[in-house]
Amino acid sequence: MQEIDVLRAENVLLKELAALSEQRYEEIKRLRKENEELKKQLEQLTKQLFGQGTDSWFMHTVKRQQALKQGMQPPLSTPFSFAEKRNRENA
Repeated sequence: MQEIDVLRAENVLLKELAALSEQRYEEIKRLRKENEELKKQLEQLTKQLFGQGTDSWFMHTVKRQQALKQGMQPPLSTPFSFAEKRNRENA
């Protein structure tokens, strides 16, 4: 009789775990969908803020820093070129 009670208790626990697992799965699906929507919104806002170009301000900055690390002269079309040139001369 005690063995049957143990098996019933295990069965109840397994059903509860299955229900929790299903809830988590549904929550993950919802969050993935929400994440995709937020990525799309971020992409649209970024395009609006930084123009229609493919390079975002962040990527432009990263490329610029990489060029500086490699010792390349930054393009003169940026407003920071003169300050960087002065800083290099003073160093």
